[in-house]
Amino acid sequence: MRSALAFAALVLLAACGESGPTVLENEAKEAQTAATMQGWDRAFGAPRETIGRVNQFGYRATDYAADGPTFLSRGGPITLSQSDAKAPNTGTFEAAGATAGKIDRLVFTLSLTDAANAETAKKRFVEVLRGFLSQYGIDDEGGFDAITSEQSADGPIGGVPSSIDVTKGADGRPIITVTFNRPTGTTPVFPDQGQADGNRA
Repeated sequence: MRSALAFAALVLLAACGESGPTVLENEAKEAQTAATMQGWDRAFGAPRETIGRVNQFGYRATDYAADGPTFLSRGGPITLSQSDAKAPNTGTFEAAGATAGKIDRLVFTLSLTDAANAETAKKRFVEVLRGFLSQYGIDDEGGFDAITSEQSADGPIGGVPSSIDVTKGADGRPIITVTFNRPTGTTPVFPDQGQADGNRA
């Protein structure tokens, strides 16, 4: 009986010792994988690093994690012009994908709620976008000029399908949404696209 108990204890200890990799080990492995990629491949293929780079601009985006059948990260709002305005112009961010290991869609949105400082907000929004892309060696080659003129546009930026959509919010004020899609990705479809436009509850 005593030997049986001792054997059971050894089995239990062995099982406890078979735990999976630690968080730090997983992060180190992800960093090594990211280091082998560049450009958009890295932006879409290294979610943890991408969210960290987005957060350098103040978005405070959440971890890229399961949300129902998809994976999501949301950040913002960040103030992009006069902070003491009655309704400051703000920006938000969303990353979405079908799997934990890859992002299929990156969305940056500017809500123009303070017309008096709209030009400043659009300029800063473009600076954020270009600053983010510069971390991957990607140049918009003037593609973001449509933001300044509040014109919708579709076309590749750095070789990936991209769009600039100018719409009106519930209050009639402009909302500028910039979307980058992973070429081979399966882009999730949501009832209301992201929280990026500030209209999702």
